[in-house]
Amino acid sequence: MRENINEHDMTKKMMDIIRNGHKSLIKEVSSPNDDTQNPTELSAANQVTDKPEESDDAISPVSGDAVFNDELKKLQDTVDKSAEIINFKIYPSDRNVMIEGNFLRSEQENSGISFTMALTARDVKIEVNGQTDLDDDISLLLQKLKGYYKGWCDEWYIKMGNEYRPEKEDGK
Repeated sequence: MRENINEHDMTKKMMDIIRNGHKSLIKEVSSPNDDTQNPTELSAANQVTDKPEESDDAISPVSGDAVFNDELKKLQDTVDKSAEIINFKIYPSDRNVMIEGNFLRSEQENSGISFTMALTARDVKIEVNGQTDLDDDISLLLQKLKGYYKGWCDEWYIKMGNEYRPEKEDGK
């Protein structure tokens, strides 16, 4: 019996490959005595290395990835040109996205404003570090960040339901 291919699902898979890069189907075991192991030992070794990938489905976009660059550009256009993204993770099975970043950093270590945005947090966490004075300009930037967060949440709720659905749901 021939399986029908849903064009929408196929397009989603192709877009996922484009966004996240190609994941090799070849698994390598880095053991010095690989040639001396029997097939059942190799199978057990492969199962151990496969478990972290299955249990941890976090996607970590980095600078250069389309989704990372898009988020950084929107953040810099909306909040402040000095905004940086330090950590970006997408958790499809938890339906959560987390971005950590900062802006207004100076030469001093641990200065500027740090922020953490997550869908499940329901609010942006903001931390003012070092010698940053809370004047009217900083207050305006913090209001912009909070406004950006609200729009960001709306956008990512839609993306999590469409583009970043867990693989288990694709089999339905």
